[in-house]
Amino acid sequence: MKKRRILATLLTGVVFLSLIGCGSPVKETKGTVNSANEGGEEKLKIGVSIMELTAYTWYQGVVDGCNQWQDENAKSKGVDVEFDFEDSRSDVQTMLTNLDNMQAAGCNGIILFPADASSAIPTMKECVDSGIPVVVGDYAQNPASDNDVVWSTFVGHDMKALGQKAGEEAIKYLDGLGKDNPVCLFITRPTSGQVSSDRFEGFKETILASYPDAKIIEEGDTAAGNRDSAQTLMENILQRESTIDVVCGHNDAEVVGAYNAAMAQGRNEIKFVGIAGDIDVLGWIQDGNEAWLGEVLQDPVVLGYQATDAMIKVLVDKEELPEKYELPEPEVITEDNINNYDWKNWKWLG
Repeated sequence: MKKRRILATLLTGVVFLSLIGCGSPVKETKGTVNSANEGGEEKLKIGVSIMELTAYTWYQGVVDGCNQWQDENAKSKGVDVEFDFEDSRSDVQTMLTNLDNMQAAGCNGIILFPADASSAIPTMKECVDSGIPVVVGDYAQNPASDNDVVWSTFVGHDMKALGQKAGEEAIKYLDGLGKDNPVCLFITRPTSGQVSSDRFEGFKETILASYPDAKIIEEGDTAAGNRDSAQTLMENILQRESTIDVVCGHNDAEVVGAYNAAMAQGRNEIKFVGIAGDIDVLGWIQDGNEAWLGEVLQDPVVLGYQATDAMIKVLVDKEELPEKYELPEPEVITEDNINNYDWKNWKWLG
C-alpha cells in the first residue's frame, strides 16, 4: 500500500509538470538586459545602422563617437556595450535588412542613421513593439501621423544653422568688398531633400538679412553628388555667370568640385565656404589658401557620441527623452583658429 501511495504521488508530480510545460509560452522581451560580464557591468548589445560607411568617410566619425562614449562612460554607468555597426550603403532595402538582422540578433536597442526620410518607420514600429527602443540620428524622419513617431528621440545637427554659420562667414568677407549687390552661389543636393533645403535657406536668409539686394543663385547637383559632378556643374555655371563672389554648398564635395572648376578657369576672385569636414579643405585653410574663407564643421564624432548617450538614457536610466536631443552649435574653422583643432588626427576626414 505504501508503495502505491508513493507511485501515485510521483505520477501526480509528473502530470503537474507536464501541464506547466504545455502552458502559454513566456514572451521574450529583447530590449531587456539580463546578463553581466565578469566585472559586474550589464552587457548591452546596441545595433547601429549607418547610412553610408563605404563611399562617404564622414560617417566613420559616428563609429568613433560611439566607441568614445563607451571608453569614457561605460564603467561609470555600469554597462559593457557591444556595438553592431552595419553599413546601409545609402540603400533603403539594405537598411531594412540591417534592422531585421539586428532584431534577430537580440540587440537591446538600435541607433538608426536612416537612408531616407520615412522607409524605416514600419520596421521601427516592429522593433519598439518587440521591446527594442530606437534612436534616430542625423536624418530627421517625416512621419505621416503622430502614431508613426515611435523613436525615443532624434539626434541631429541643426541643418539650417550649418547654412547660417556659412552665411555669417561669407558676410565677413562681403563686408570688405563694398558692394550692395554681391553674388553668392549655393550648390544643393536635391536627393537629400529637406536636409539640403534647410542648409540653403539658412545661408540665403543670413546673406539677405545683411544684403537685401544680393543675388543668391541656387543650383542643384542632380548627378553623382561628388567632386566630379560638382565640377561639371560649376563649369556650366561659370559660362553664364560673369560675377560670383562667394560659393557654398550642401557639403564639401560640392564646394570642392566648384573650387576645382573655378581654379581651372582662372576665376581666382571667387571665395569658398565648406560644410561638413574635408581633409583637403582643412589643409588649404591651414596653408593660408586665400580662396577658402572657412569650414563649417559638422562633427560626426559628436553625433555618434550623443546618439549613444541618448540610447543609454533610454535603456539604463529609463528616461523619457525630448523630441530632439540637442547637439552643440556648429563651429567654423578658419585660418585664425585652425591651430586649436587636432584635425590631422581625425580618422574620419576624407
